Amino acid sequence: MGPPVGPSFVEDEGDAAGAEGSSSAQVARGPEAGVASNICVVKEAEVITDPAVFAVVRFAVSAIPFIPFVLKAHEDMQILTAGVELGFWVSLGYLAQAVGLLTSDAGRASFISAFTVIIVPLIDGIIGAAVPAYTWVGAFVSLIGVAMLEFTGSPPCVHFKLMNFLPFQVGDILNLLSAVCFAIHMLRTEHISRSIKKENFLTLLGCEVIIVALFSTIWFILKCLFHHVKRWSLSSLSWSKFLCWMVSFPWVAALYTGIFSTGLCLWAELSAMRDVSATETAIIYGLEPVWGAAFAWFLLGERWGVVGWIGAALIIGSCLTVQILGSLPEICKWYKGSGQMNA
Repeated sequence: MGPPVGPSFVEDEGDAAGAEGSSSAQVARGPEAGVASNICVVKEAEVITDPAVFAVVRFAVSAIPFIPFVLKAHEDMQILTAGVELGFWVSLGYLAQAVGLLTSDAGRASFISAFTVIIVPLIDGIIGAAVPAYTWVGAFVSLIGVAMLEFTGSPPCVHFKLMNFLPFQVGDILNLLSAVCFAIHMLRTEHISRSIKKENFLTLLGCEVIIVALFSTIWFILKCLFHHVKRWSLSSLSWSKFLCWMVSFPWVAALYTGIFSTGLCLWAELSAMRDVSATETAIIYGLEPVWGAAFAWFLLGERWGVVGWIGAALIIGSCLTVQILGSLPEICKWYKGSGQMNA
């Protein structure tokens, strides 16, 4: 005989699903401060060393622990293909962010990254899903917020004029591009994480991080070839120069961003997106820029004017509103199902 199909059995199953979702939410919420602090740490490290060199070391550190898992599953083409795809999108996001931080405030970059929350449903609409009106309103309000942020913080180092009066930093444009790439990565992660077994997560994550390390290496090589970077020669190398580089390199920042804010955070996102609801995801990602701005305030001494804070509030408010309104049908459905079970 099979298990009883009475109310008590359904209730237990619902409780188990709820507990699993709550556990996944805690997994996603755990490294939130690490993700938020990542922008500040990377910006500070780029002052000390070349961004391309830092990216190579950072992502190599992140990839090394996963190499054994990738070698064990080298014949599983489904996982390898999915890992390459996720690695491609997250590589574009990380590298655009790294270059953007050269000319953009860390706090401003943190709030621009909140665009990911709105871009996700917009991309859903592009591929065929119906986009509610409030999503378009939220995107428009967020754009107003970004425009207000452009008038606060540090003066633009490299910028262009929009409509002959609004200055936009190239760094901020790259940070916005980074948010788009992270949004695509989030959508694909949600789809892929629900189509593979949990025991294959580390292998998938390993493929993803190794692709990021490869992209960083390609970036460094291209920079050496085309941007007048001083080229190395074997005759010029010496132990003293090597030791000097080893001592001056920001190893703590590379280890922190490589292991914690890259490897651990990508694993948390991959694991949690099987079960976490849209509302919880919005809250987790929506509060990340607040943490990022706080780190920039205390660690980097960045200060904004009233206009900048109003713009930041518009971005956060619109992002959270879009996601919360989008999750209302799911919440109503859950309450209706809960009421039927109790009856």
